[in-house]
Amino acid sequence: MKLLGLFRKLIPNLFRWGIISRWLLALCVWASSIQLAHPVLSPWPLTGTITTIVVGLCLLVLAVRLAERFSPNRQIWMIVRPFLHVGDFIALVYIVFGVGLYLNGILTTSPPQKHFAEVLTATEEPIRLGPWGPAGHFQIVVQDADASPQFLFVDAMTFERALPGQGISIVIYEGGLGVRWVDQNAMLPDYKKTMATIMAQGINDPMLMKRTILDDLAEHQFQKAHRKAQQYFKGEPEDFSFASSLAWATFRAGQPALGVQILEPLVSTHDNYKLYCSFGALVRDAGDTQRGLDYFKAATRIDPHATEAYYLLGHTYKNVGQQEESRAAFTRLVELEPRYSYLLQQ
Repeated sequence: MKLLGLFRKLIPNLFRWGIISRWLLALCVWASSIQLAHPVLSPWPLTGTITTIVVGLCLLVLAVRLAERFSPNRQIWMIVRPFLHVGDFIALVYIVFGVGLYLNGILTTSPPQKHFAEVLTATEEPIRLGPWGPAGHFQIVVQDADASPQFLFVDAMTFERALPGQGISIVIYEGGLGVRWVDQNAMLPDYKKTMATIMAQGINDPMLMKRTILDDLAEHQFQKAHRKAQQYFKGEPEDFSFASSLAWATFRAGQPALGVQILEPLVSTHDNYKLYCSFGALVRDAGDTQRGLDYFKAATRIDPHATEAYYLLGHTYKNVGQQEESRAAFTRLVELEPRYSYLLQQ
């Protein structure tokens, strides 16, 4: 009986003290987070806005109820209270909606389907709820499916992984309640298809081009990578760092002649000591030691303080048995960088 009496006292105070509003606010944030666990493809860009409005409404209702607690005798609360109940009802509808989307996700029965989609726009939400709510939404067109643009609401980590005009691979599930949803963890940029889409539009993006060249190398498509590299260096003729990395990656993959072909056009048109050092080491390791030495010496003429060139000269002379030349190169290296003094003691 005492317990029943306690409940009788507690229930009237739920609304007066703002307890129910606190719980509704927490449940709305929770509903937003479970929507993100199984984000649906929607034809309307409203979900993020609705989340912001409902959570803002919950905060307003909570503030009014707390104010009512500290001044319970004011007549205005009798007028305001029905509107507070409407706010509670809207919050409950939103929570039911979030739970429905969660059930739609976990009751998935059909196997997932991988699709390619193009990102048309990326819009950041004006108000973020941290990791518990949508950070933004994409407008995407899914290939091999309905061609009409659809919206996908995602968290901050996913939102930062895609850009307008980019292609992404997504895994789509048929939800248990008939609503399609996307696995955010399986959403990845598809650089090859992005590059194909962008080039079909007449746009040459150097960053994407570099990525597709590296992908071709990883798949041992050396000739394809070489052709793309030639096209890339027409637009970016002074990207010596990428040229060297690409040539050496090709060399290590068992294509030394192709690696030389990638770097040689830049070497013939640019006097850069780092480029000469990289190319000299490449041709030396490909078997042409004398040509490598010539480029190392040319690098020292471009920059007499190029320690890297003297280091390569010294070791190359040493490996072919020319000890005097090796010692002279190491001596000059030590003059520039005393920390290499151990080379003269060997």
